[in-house]
Amino acid sequence: MSDPLGNTGQSTVRLSYEQLRDTLGRFAYFRHWTEDQIRECSVLARVVQYAPQQTIPLELPLPFAYLVLSGQCMMLQCLPLVRGTLRLASPAGDRDQPTPPAAMGPPAPDEQLETVRHLHETFTAGAATSPPTGTLRHDPANATCFLTTPTQDAPIVHQFVDVGTLRCGAVFGLGERHQQRTVVARTRTQCLLLPRCWLFLKRQNVGNTWQRLRLYLDGAIPGRDELYRRYLRDQAWLDYRRRLLAGGTAKRCTGTTPADVPMMCRMLEPVCKGKRY
Repeated sequence: MSDPLGNTGQSTVRLSYEQLRDTLGRFAYFRHWTEDQIRECSVLARVVQYAPQQTIPLELPLPFAYLVLSGQCMMLQCLPLVRGTLRLASPAGDRDQPTPPAAMGPPAPDEQLETVRHLHETFTAGAATSPPTGTLRHDPANATCFLTTPTQDAPIVHQFVDVGTLRCGAVFGLGERHQQRTVVARTRTQCLLLPRCWLFLKRQNVGNTWQRLRLYLDGAIPGRDELYRRYLRDQAWLDYRRRLLAGGTAKRCTGTTPADVPMMCRMLEPVCKGKRY
């Protein structure tokens, strides 16, 4: 079976029951969880560390929900613009681009639960263990830069817009809309990864807490069209400021002569060199 965490295994650890209980006790989301739920979560959950400017993958073989434990993440929206203009490219403009595997969608719920069951049996049997030192390690080869330079002959350029910052206690990856959107670690960040299919089970989802949180994120985070309108507004303001500054520094011919300046306001003639008064 493929690694459900993708290529992040180099910087992944599994917390013990005591460590996870103390960690979850800091957040209100888990106050109703029982000891059995926390113990089961200690088997399924992982803590992953991301380096600055490393992309946090939202599409993995097993969908996860992310809880930020420390550090900061930034949410970036990619705006495809037609080269030489500020016009937003239509989805048809990306027709020649290869379709990413993530577009195929996550596995079926039954397959996700089977993966969770396999993880539970694997770690219960002791086939996989945590690092002996308990410290998080980072492989620089896995640090993916979130900005790529487009080719010169590409008809579409990509403009990244900073949507907002996710700090300690923030939750994302609940299935909210993220069309052409990515999450990037702003600083060294640690996230708790919880299997989404297990988190959405009735025991862990009292009162549909996670679905309500997902609806809140969809409503609070601006969509691509709204961000595009804000981008046009900011570009119009920058253009107006440049024109205003350029016009203010240009020399203006007022027609004023030295005789029009009052005597008391005129500058004194420079004194001769070496002459003192």
